Amino acid sequence: MSITIQRGRGGLAAATVLAMAGLAFSAPAAHADPVDPDTETYTLNRALNGTGSDTTQDLNNGLAAVVRDVSGQLILGSWDATVPATQGDFIVTHTDGTSIPRPNGSGQGLAALKAAVGGTTLTNARGTSSGPLDSTDLQFARSSSGVAPSTTGAYSYVPLAVDAVTYALAGANTTLPRNLTVAQLTAIYSANNGDMITVGGTTYVIGDEGYADATLHPFLPQTGSGTRSFFLAQLGLSEGSIGSAVKWVYGAQEAMVQEHDGSVLAAVPNSIVPFSIAQYIAQSNADKLSAAYNVPVTDRRHSAALGQVNGVSPVVGGVLNTAFPVKRAVFTVVEYAAIAGNANLAYAFVDDPLTPGVIEGAAYSAESPNGESFVIEDFGFGSLIDRDTEVNGVVIDGNTYKAGDAASYRTD
Repeated sequence: MSITIQRGRGGLAAATVLAMAGLAFSAPAAHADPVDPDTETYTLNRALNGTGSDTTQDLNNGLAAVVRDVSGQLILGSWDATVPATQGDFIVTHTDGTSIPRPNGSGQGLAALKAAVGGTTLTNARGTSSGPLDSTDLQFARSSSGVAPSTTGAYSYVPLAVDAVTYALAGANTTLPRNLTVAQLTAIYSANNGDMITVGGTTYVIGDEGYADATLHPFLPQTGSGTRSFFLAQLGLSEGSIGSAVKWVYGAQEAMVQEHDGSVLAAVPNSIVPFSIAQYIAQSNADKLSAAYNVPVTDRRHSAALGQVNGVSPVVGGVLNTAFPVKRAVFTVVEYAAIAGNANLAYAFVDDPLTPGVIEGAAYSAESPNGESFVIEDFGFGSLIDRDTEVNGVVIDGNTYKAGDAASYRTD
């Protein structure tokens, strides 16, 4: 069946996606957080504001640069998980809004959304909000991990795109293996100091940074990271079964391992860490994306290289290999009840089940500023919509993820 990707939705006082081929940005350099491209100032009062996952941070910044309402106003405000150089640990999304400690990662993004829905204060590692949040402060959360299929629950995990996760190592490293199986990764991440694993005839001693005999140091991103929880689940592990050799801080100052950041690999020889393939691709194209979208895309790889898993390459022809074995959907989390009353929310992220022949949701058909490509693919992700056949849906681990499906993956 042929399905049309709809760029607008009649009867909703919301938005349309403009190709923006003729739109000139006056800002000479990319900025973080929502920016008015004409005034070069940080912009409050976007219709939709969200925080959370590092993984989809850059993608959502790209979407925020092109999704506009019928009057030409940008409607998405995506607030970075990592602290921008000229911003701080707190964000305010609208005039006289609550000062919110900047959420870092999927878990903290969801907690912030729940605080906005529930009218409660928010505390995380960066501080405590100036007061209770409300529904005007935040309307969505970015998440790189999902929930089990369910048609009940207060929050919808709306599928956005396809990503995959592998392990990264220092690009110049000639000691560690460039190909590991899922079983070998499981053994590494459940190892205690002094445990050993043999790969390709070479035996590696697993240990933390302070274990003198270690020849392989496994790291994870920070607690609350969606990539962390997804990666562990794919290895059949949980927080309780992580080995003592595995750490998520490093160095004398115990710096936190940030998602998709190769700093730890540069600082700790013979270390590995999970890394989003989509993020790796976007960071590889950081200068080009920053210039094209006038949004910040920072190359944080620090010369990291991606390893193969089960002999499968993570990147083929410069794009994400959708045959990679450790694959996932990434999500936009919204309050399910808010969809019916918030036209912008529905327009941007929701596919209307009453129109099965049309795929709504501005995020899924949003185009690059020059109109020659789609935002989702530009930022390294795979589309849930086949761009040739317009069929919506990708099967991952037995579950079908459809762009804009707000009904199938819900939770409290």
